[in-house]
Amino acid sequence: MNKRKFSIVFLLVLVYATNFAQLKIRVVTDKHHTVRSFTIDPAIGFHTNFGSDFLLSTLVQWNPLKYLSLASHSSFAFNNIFQRDFNGVKTNYNYSILQKFGAGTTFYSRKSSNTFLLMAGMKYTSFKETMKNPDNQPIKAAINSFSPDYGLMYALRKGVKNRFFTFRMYVPLYPWPMKGSDISYADGNLNNIALELGVGLKIK
Repeated sequence: MNKRKFSIVFLLVLVYATNFAQLKIRVVTDKHHTVRSFTIDPAIGFHTNFGSDFLLSTLVQWNPLKYLSLASHSSFAFNNIFQRDFNGVKTNYNYSILQKFGAGTTFYSRKSSNTFLLMAGMKYTSFKETMKNPDNQPIKAAINSFSPDYGLMYALRKGVKNRFFTFRMYVPLYPWPMKGSDISYADGNLNNIALELGVGLKIK
């Protein structure tokens, strides 16, 4: 009789221990999952026109739900990092400031995540050149303009815990097809595809 009671108690303890172990494994797996609720990803990059431009950018992303992502993307673009002085024309400065907000979704694996975002915002461009002529006074031309900025962003993150590497690609939807259906507008889109590489930090 005592052996039977002991066997029953032993089996109950064994079942409880097995269930507890499975629960603990599941919790540990979730801890190492790449779900991150609030992150900041600074990066550097360039546009695919392969000119002399240089980008400094930051993506701030918040995931209120597992598959819902809200993001803010800020960037400063040196459109000509080398001050051009050629044939009597000097570029004083040429830069752009971009600010976009967007929403999308994120898909996760154990050590990486893939985020797809629809972004919209504004672009401010400032440009100044000086024409120097020995016979005349210097002539200066400056442009300061705002333009809309719409597009699709893809962000890949690789890493675990609080730090990770990140790669981003931004494909603009302006001027084509937002400004017009003429396919010649697509040249502007292709010249403004941005590639960015950086590191990220999980805040929460």
